[in-house]
Amino acid sequence: MSAEALEQIDLRGLTGPQQEGWNCALCNARLFADRSLGVYRVVSCGQESRVELWACRPDCRTAARNAERLHAGRPRLPGWAW
Repeated sequence: MSAEALEQIDLRGLTGPQQEGWNCALCNARLFADRSLGVYRVVSCGQESRVELWACRPDCRTAARNAERLHAGRPRLPGWAW
């Protein structure tokens, strides 16, 4: 994972779906194709837990473009997978 991605993650501001792996930890989009950002220690309400964070694959911008094409009925871009 790149250093920029690590800097973009605000562990205190993650939503439940981001912590649970349903949404991208970087852009908060619903995940359909994902990549691991690693395991992080999150403290919430005094409870410490370790969560694996996930992000769009191959990157947020490409995944958003693929989703737009899919919803518009256009063919998928190479590398897009369900």
